Amino acid sequence: MKPLELIEQGRFLGEEFLLWLWMRGLTEGGTSGQAFDTSACFLDDSVMLVTERGDVKELSLRKGNPSESLEAFEALSRGLRPCKAKLRILAGDMEWTCTLGAVQLDISALKLPPTQTKDVQGRISDRLFLLEEGTAHLERRFAIFLERRAEDPDGLRSDLKSWIEGGLMQTASSTGEVSWKS
Repeated sequence: MKPLELIEQGRFLGEEFLLWLWMRGLTEGGTSGQAFDTSACFLDDSVMLVTERGDVKELSLRKGNPSESLEAFEALSRGLRPCKAKLRILAGDMEWTCTLGAVQLDISALKLPPTQTKDVQGRISDRLFLLEEGTAHLERRFAIFLERRAEDPDGLRSDLKSWIEGGLMQTASSTGEVSWKS
């Protein structure tokens, strides 16, 4: 099997991870669930959803708060899956933003917290530390997601489905708009 075919076959895992991060950001305050980890991870102001069926193959939601929008929950309920999202990671007074792609779990457009060091060597050292720290927050969440998925994949799918249905009803009722499912 060719490498690109293997990546395509494993793409669902990255999509499910992004969906799980999205759910935890809205329901659990973005926490990882580990006792010692006080960081938070949220979907920020951009998410791209995809599907192979239907007339619309790709939907990009940007600006404002797309992760809580009726459009996002309607798209999810219609079977679109997150393929790329901008994430915001908070830990203490530090903040990272990046875009996470689901296909290869690639991080792009990473913005690190500012460094206070003035000398070049110290700045490089600080930025490398911040790079490792930011990716470690995502790696911890991915490990937790994989553990949860391995223990009870049907339970995880059920939780995600219930969250999508609940989000659809909640956003529709709070905006006064009628959902397409009504």
